[in-house]
Amino acid sequence: MGMVGAGALALGAVNAQASAVDAKDVKFDEEWDVIIIGSGFAGLAAGLKAAQKGNKVLILEKMGRIGGNSVINGGGMSVPMNPVQEKTGIKDSKELFMNDCLKAGLGINHPELLGTLADRGLDAFKFLVDNGVQFKMDHCAHFGGHSVARSMLTTNDSGSGYIQPMLEKFEALKDKGCELRRRAKFDDFVMDGERVAGVVIREEYKFDPNLYSDDLENTSGTKKTLKAKKGVVLAAGGFCRDKIYRKLQDPRIPDDVDSTNHAGATAGVLLKAFEIGAYPVQVDWIQFGLWASPDEKGFGTAPILTQQGTFKYGIAVDVRTGKRFMNELADRKTRADAEFKILREDPKAYPITFADTKM
Repeated sequence: MGMVGAGALALGAVNAQASAVDAKDVKFDEEWDVIIIGSGFAGLAAGLKAAQKGNKVLILEKMGRIGGNSVINGGGMSVPMNPVQEKTGIKDSKELFMNDCLKAGLGINHPELLGTLADRGLDAFKFLVDNGVQFKMDHCAHFGGHSVARSMLTTNDSGSGYIQPMLEKFEALKDKGCELRRRAKFDDFVMDGERVAGVVIREEYKFDPNLYSDDLENTSGTKKTLKAKKGVVLAAGGFCRDKIYRKLQDPRIPDDVDSTNHAGATAGVLLKAFEIGAYPVQVDWIQFGLWASPDEKGFGTAPILTQQGTFKYGIAVDVRTGKRFMNELADRKTRADAEFKILREDPKAYPITFADTKM
């Protein structure tokens, strides 16, 4: 199946043509070496690497803007044993990083993948720098769940600090036969036996945020069938705006709960991957944003203040008692559970955080 598989997917050979399009039944409109679904961190990085190896690459983005959740991310990247740690005297190691992750992950992590993150973190950091990403080189951020400060930050404290330079690098490869296409929605795989031979898409698709399920109800756009000679990379991101699928994974989530995900973060690509034999791996572990503000829509700006300021230098307080109620640098699940305990008792008693002038 070539390159298919990204995020929480593992590939199986179970009924690989259950519902996908058969290559024998289609005439391809275009031919590419590599087709990538999604234009966030993973999609742009994969596109650049594939292009650097001489491939003709097409990146497909269903939304009108580039970057998905990545472009509205807070800009932090965990890099154990990074140059800023070395310069500022912070002692770190592969073992310490893995132990932090195993503790925060309640022991159900895949150790071999954690090892790869630790071993290749510096490679990823150097790749980003080589492709124009600018990092703060005077300090690392100490985010929750980490026993030491090890997160590199973009100079603009935003995921756009990764997306914009990588996008510019990729679009500069147009004369090499590479292209990024907006408002191009993936609909299905084209299968040649158990191998992915291409994809079916809709161009000029327009996402409709007013639909309960855009994946099921939106028929906009013009159909095209694209051939992928070497493979298809899935980098379509998360599904926390998909009210149907997220409730199947966690029935406790009400329809009106807001999300820090961008509006188009739905499960359509993920479900199509399952149909051709991909295995779901822990997809029901949905993260709650303990750092966001109920006064802001989506991600907002509060996470920058809380993650880099009040959690590190201040305290979190239960407004009903005026008392500190959690370890502000614990892992995300531990802190989210502590906040939910308060909110279950009083849905309007949103905790507050504050810090002194250290910030």
